[in-house]
Amino acid sequence: MTTTHSQFKLNPGSIIKLLKDLVKIPSINPSIEEGYDEVVIADYIARWFRRTKRFRVIEQTVAKNRFNVIAILDGKGDGRSLMLNGHMDTVGTSYMTVNPFHPTIKHGRLYGRGSCDMKGSLAAMMSATLALANLPEPLAGDVIFTGVVDEEHASKGTSKLVERFKPDAAIVGEPTDLDVAIAHKGYAWLEIETLGKEAHGSVPERGIDAIEKMSKLVSRLEALRRQHGRRKHPLVGTAKIHTSTISGGTDWATVPGKCVLRIERRLIPGEGPEDALKELRQLIREASKSDRDLKAQVRLVHYADSMDVSAKQAHVRLLLEEARSLTGKSRVIGVPYWTDAAIMVQAKIPSCLFGPGDIKFAHGKNENIKIADVLTAARIYAATAQRYCNGKVM
Repeated sequence: MTTTHSQFKLNPGSIIKLLKDLVKIPSINPSIEEGYDEVVIADYIARWFRRTKRFRVIEQTVAKNRFNVIAILDGKGDGRSLMLNGHMDTVGTSYMTVNPFHPTIKHGRLYGRGSCDMKGSLAAMMSATLALANLPEPLAGDVIFTGVVDEEHASKGTSKLVERFKPDAAIVGEPTDLDVAIAHKGYAWLEIETLGKEAHGSVPERGIDAIEKMSKLVSRLEALRRQHGRRKHPLVGTAKIHTSTISGGTDWATVPGKCVLRIERRLIPGEGPEDALKELRQLIREASKSDRDLKAQVRLVHYADSMDVSAKQAHVRLLLEEARSLTGKSRVIGVPYWTDAAIMVQAKIPSCLFGPGDIKFAHGKNENIKIADVLTAARIYAATAQRYCNGKVM
């Protein structure tokens, strides 16, 4: 059974103005471009909620000049709690072809940095929580809005958030084009180092070329991709691997004694970083059998887990019902990219992704979002939260 959406006081003009205000605020992640941070947008969101006098607003310090904004709509105490999570930071703007901080509307789409990823979702979530606060009957459980920092770099915001807040479920507002994503890939960053022997360029036979040895390993990656193609997750597909950067050698006239290759390996649910390490070590062993001078080692630099939750989770089922009632097309999907939802799931918080916007416009030179989808998302968030939070904790 879906919700009667007319009960929610959601003013389209107010939502569009809120989205414009958020896009106008430069909130580039400081690890991406120096001189920026999320302070101004976090302060704006905190003040927006405080003005309503309906929420408990908490500013959770994450790092110097960086804080999460948590706005809690308290329920009567016997229902389930739902978190609506969105990141406030964006990527950089140097390559954009539209004015990044001057939101412009053309043909029903709003253009500007962060409009798709993910200030559209922030505006919809904020508006939805206010509509819930304005209902004549309070919800049984809590609705917790969370605007977090640093998703575009190291996810320090959500990592800090889950240390303190443990809702019964969470919806992360990444742009899914109003589909419901319950799975995504993780990733592992790895370095392979080949060790050679330096020699003068006039007598290269006295040396061992580390770059040449690395090329033998790179040439074997295609066979590894074929192995990956034989293992497929039903929602996110196959694992992926690609070379990222390579460096080696010291000058024109010297045989290189060292070469370092960086590789990114996308992990499907059920895989961990140890799987990526194991297969690269095996690749090195196989290559070394035909070349005794090939000496290489591999190390894990960083990794992030995948996400995979059941479509039977209560908030997923309700979200899908409400989305289908308004769009007529919403599906359960998986996505290839990584999100903060994985951190939620690691913290034992059942989570999923849902938001307005098409991922192909995220981070783009002309980033934009369909305004109608932002308005629809606000109604879906409000209806889902109402039904979920009025349910009993099992």
